[in-house]
Amino acid sequence: MELVERDHPGTVRRHLSAEEAAAVRRFCADGQQVRPEDVRLVEAVLEEMHDGRHVRLWLECDCVRAPGGRPRLTARMREDGPRHFVRMHQYGEHHCALASFRQTPEPEDVETDDDRARPGQHNPLRPVGDALDYLDNLHEGAARPGGSTGSEGDVGERGRRLPRLGRILHTLLEDADFARLHVEALNEKFRSWERLEAFAAGQALSPQLSLSQILYFKPWTPLNRKMAEIDALVWPERKARSALLLFVADEIRAGVAIKKTSMGDCVVRPEKGIRAGGRDQRLTQPPYWVLSVVDRDRDGNARVREAFAQCAYSFAQPVPMESRYERVTLKMLFGVMEWVRKHGVEVTLWKPLFDREVRQTDKPSLWCRPDFELTFRSTAASGVALRLHRLVIETMGGDDPDYLERKSRTQEIMQRRGILIEHRVADDAGQKERDDVFFRRVAAKILHLAGVPQARPV
Repeated sequence: MELVERDHPGTVRRHLSAEEAAAVRRFCADGQQVRPEDVRLVEAVLEEMHDGRHVRLWLECDCVRAPGGRPRLTARMREDGPRHFVRMHQYGEHHCALASFRQTPEPEDVETDDDRARPGQHNPLRPVGDALDYLDNLHEGAARPGGSTGSEGDVGERGRRLPRLGRILHTLLEDADFARLHVEALNEKFRSWERLEAFAAGQALSPQLSLSQILYFKPWTPLNRKMAEIDALVWPERKARSALLLFVADEIRAGVAIKKTSMGDCVVRPEKGIRAGGRDQRLTQPPYWVLSVVDRDRDGNARVREAFAQCAYSFAQPVPMESRYERVTLKMLFGVMEWVRKHGVEVTLWKPLFDREVRQTDKPSLWCRPDFELTFRSTAASGVALRLHRLVIETMGGDDPDYLERKSRTQEIMQRRGILIEHRVADDAGQKERDDVFFRRVAAKILHLAGVPQARPV
């Protein structure tokens, strides 16, 4: 194995030692047993490939001897880490143990039932690690209950199972940057599908197949035409032919997703129904992100097999959300971001769709998934280093004892990630006063941490 420069792939930076190459294969090959020293070696290679902001090097595997045909791995880093390997399918497939690829070894002796696991020590909800896994395995999708939801999905910190199709949707939205919003983007005019098209064009599922060929965003596209396009493509072995339809729906009712257009309502009717993410199980708080699987049934007829829906803040800013209560919090946070910007503080908002890691010294990492996070740096005028600050925001949208108990289990862990601020949301006459208090508290905390002098209270 060798590290090659990303911008000049013909330039070899260095060859991996035999120990490093063996560690990478044990770490990333499904079914391999990882040794204690492997983690340190793999982390060092990943750090060499990715400097924390940009990919500098690719890892080229020597399992294929043909010049120019060697499979490659790149490094990716989500938010504040950790770094991980990603297969680059456009350069061909591995002929070694990495042919069965995993991003990270699954931890042993981890309790997957969140009700029994200790807080923060559950099996964390992670993104789909390989774009090829967006496709069903052959003979799987049409036969198994729930279609592409797979076994039972993943649990994650909140104790609610996320179907596989929901996990794919969350991965797409996070990778296409819909779960992060900088203050400069609050007033930008853009169409969500344009950003998604640009993202999909750069993702490969095989040397001959890109994500943009299977992922489309126009629900009025005839199903027969789309499946005819799919049938004409060179397809990965052991994968069922299908397409993914992703769009923001105006409403969902009676098992159908509706997109309003100048030509009238466009109706998407999944054969196996629509599953909902978050707490809006009745699907009464539009708009919604909707991801649908398009394939052929056993008789060969094109169909929309199933769909997954996730509430979005608005059409202009389709940040995915868990509930209508989060929409109230998000509106307040947008206002805070614009207000503190006038004082020279640039804030970035994060909507965590997957569990966040909280590292501990000499102890296993803990995991949590806050409702929102705000990050910003100290101002240059404060006379201190431009330190990165993080606020953790939790929406408290109920008084149910079980709900409050689930929230309280992770608050201590969240406080290790940043300063925790709660926003209580309820359907009563006191909400405006609570909103005002929340706005002032968050804004004042940001200005204080950023080192901005405050002439008067916010």
